[in-house]
Amino acid sequence: MPIPRTLPLLNTLSAVLLLASPLGLRAADIELSETLQLPECHSIGWVRANTQPKDAKEWNAKLDEAKWGTPSENQAAARNWVWNLDAPAWRKAVADKGEGKDEECIFDLWIPEEAGLVKGVVVISAHGSGLNLYKHPELRKIARELHLAVFKFIGNPVQRGFWPKEMLYERLKDLGTRAAHPELEHAPLFLYGHSNGTGFSAIFPATESARVWAWVSMRPGITHQVYQPGAAKVPGLVIFGEDDPFLTRPSREENLAVVRLMREQHNAVWNYAVEPKTGHGPGEKTWPLVFSFLKHTWAARVPSDADPRKGPVALTELTPEKGFLGQNWDVSTGGHQLLPIASFPDFKLKKETASWLINAAYAADWQTFQAKGSLQ
Repeated sequence: MPIPRTLPLLNTLSAVLLLASPLGLRAADIELSETLQLPECHSIGWVRANTQPKDAKEWNAKLDEAKWGTPSENQAAARNWVWNLDAPAWRKAVADKGEGKDEECIFDLWIPEEAGLVKGVVVISAHGSGLNLYKHPELRKIARELHLAVFKFIGNPVQRGFWPKEMLYERLKDLGTRAAHPELEHAPLFLYGHSNGTGFSAIFPATESARVWAWVSMRPGITHQVYQPGAAKVPGLVIFGEDDPFLTRPSREENLAVVRLMREQHNAVWNYAVEPKTGHGPGEKTWPLVFSFLKHTWAARVPSDADPRKGPVALTELTPEKGFLGQNWDVSTGGHQLLPIASFPDFKLKKETASWLINAAYAADWQTFQAKGSLQ
């Protein structure tokens, strides 16, 4: 039986020594770009259409159907994004169904000159706002401080999520070797996905939680993708826009309930924020909360002596009772809200559904963001 291609038909690679620029790039920074032709079967859409039963009923989160309306059978099936599909099963499906057409995918890697040893990788789906994040000067400043690489990808077979999951490690290994940083293959990961890029950032850690120190879903296009019990122990941040039309389908209440359900049913170390008076795209006021989450989760999860040259890094497992909690944004009130925060033992409201905040400093940033819409 035919096996899907794992090697590209087209492979162009360029290593650029970057001159100083407004982005803060330096002469010894490394940037590699790789263009691959990948078949459609890698995409999350192909996987959903060709491997998942049309009448899937595995969604077990109990929502208030009386308040939000009883979904049709199709809507109930669309809620299920928890798939038990390993690489052999995926390959069998491809052999049975065919690979689909080849499409262009672009992978980019940036490594700061300070990173003699890359200790972690920020991995970005460039779907939507991912390109802006990849180039953001503040992210690159943080990457220099923490010795991080920044990696992004775009193209229909990969940008909304992909199979098999091992493909990410293969690309990091390949580009890392060419950049003389083979440790990228085993470095811990921070994931970012915007809109349907959540199909990458939220679903990937459900099976790869040992490799991911934290993840962000920015304005999820399909909020039910976020309901991933396998990722409960990986810190997660979901940022909604109050005026995002995707948040209103079927209702703000139902979409915002997904993170609360993961907290209540799986003790997920997750939090969410609602950015008032904003739509589907993040702005410059949004990024500081993402960067705060990145830095504080890095400090809590990645051991200071971590060395990915020796293999995958053993990340620090979090104890929920040692974190902070924050009262969730109230839909009926709307707008900016000063939300109570406290350490886990001192939080007086319902702990089971409150947003879980990794430490006091991040909790203060989260509270300020919800109250003022920006961080100083």
